[in-house]
Amino acid sequence: MRRIPLAIAIVFALAATSFAGNVYFNKRPVLWQNPDILIWTPDSESPVDPKELCLSLKRNNPSIGEPKCRLFGEWERDSIAMHYAVWLKKNINPKLGDDYLHIRHPALMDKVQHLEDNIVLYLADIGNTISVAIFDETSTNPKVTGSVTKTNDKIALGDEIASTFFAGKTKRRLSKEERKKMLDEPDDFYKEVPNFRAWAGLSIGHSQAHIPLTPDNWTESHTKSQVRNYRITRDSVSLWNFIEDSDPLLSAYVGGIWYGFIGLELIYRFAKHRVKTDENDPVYEELDHWDFYQHEVGLNAMFARSYNIKKWFDIDLFAFLGFQYSFYVEDIALKEEVEKPSKAYEVRIRFEEAYKGGLFGGGAQFVFFNHYGIGLRTGIATRGRDMYVDPTPDAAAAPTVIGGSTIDCFISLGFEYHWSL
Repeated sequence: MRRIPLAIAIVFALAATSFAGNVYFNKRPVLWQNPDILIWTPDSESPVDPKELCLSLKRNNPSIGEPKCRLFGEWERDSIAMHYAVWLKKNINPKLGDDYLHIRHPALMDKVQHLEDNIVLYLADIGNTISVAIFDETSTNPKVTGSVTKTNDKIALGDEIASTFFAGKTKRRLSKEERKKMLDEPDDFYKEVPNFRAWAGLSIGHSQAHIPLTPDNWTESHTKSQVRNYRITRDSVSLWNFIEDSDPLLSAYVGGIWYGFIGLELIYRFAKHRVKTDENDPVYEELDHWDFYQHEVGLNAMFARSYNIKKWFDIDLFAFLGFQYSFYVEDIALKEEVEKPSKAYEVRIRFEEAYKGGLFGGGAQFVFFNHYGIGLRTGIATRGRDMYVDPTPDAAAAPTVIGGSTIDCFISLGFEYHWSL
């Protein structure tokens, strides 16, 4: 007995499949609320009843509202339109796209372009099937073509056309004033560039001394060094001889572009670097931790180019060149049980109060709905000790230079808010 409901379900499924419509291509025409459906056919009698078609539309898509369906007598009495309708009847098939079905006569092209928000439903009887095409004012090609199985049941035929070609979301029809306003507005793809576009953002990234695609020996002397006795390294020219070079990087920034081309950006960057102490040196048995907090402020000059991909999506490519000041704040502490530090602890290495350097690189900003952005950037940062005066004749022949030349590369991902003037 349980097989009977299953058999019934299979029969209904096969019946539904046998009447399923075929869509050859769909260019997504706008489906209006409360639309006017203009039924156009080259045959002496319409395959559907306009009243039944409207009821089918309401049953299959409640959001469509109250459609009005009628025969499109204006085009059926037009010899040019009917000539194209007869030609279309012979040429609609799954192998042809919309470009091959293009309307070529200027008079009919003009009629299509003045449809406003009416929908033309083309139906042609070709034997066992009904060919279907939909036209609207946005194109002189059909927006949709396909077919449904022919049946004498007008209700079933209307339901099949409605479910196959009129499913989906609907949009409110525009008033005459709204349509005029939209026609007068410039196209989004050719709109004027704002005089000034600004943004603010926060980002997280990573920095390291080794620049990708460069030889390892350029930086390995810095990255593999260790600090002995609180101050001794192989070489003191780079700060990376003393502290870890590969660490997370946090940034906050605010900037702006004038006329979509040139701009400025103020940045603040923060990172925490651990001192690379030699674990085999017994002097560090007294040490709990030893870190340096890196604070940097800088100013970039930016050169940008904007690309409007969609109405709601822009991509801004940019290159930047700037300068920065770096400040390293020491965070060091002994273990709780250590009462008096060693002499080496008291005379440990000290960094300069500030280092200055340059920044250069590039990136992209992906802006959604004119306000919400994702920023991706990469570049190289330099730092060096500022020599205010020349060494005196009494100075040592080879004075120790702490951080005379420090270089790293970085990459970051940021979340931004944009606004325009």
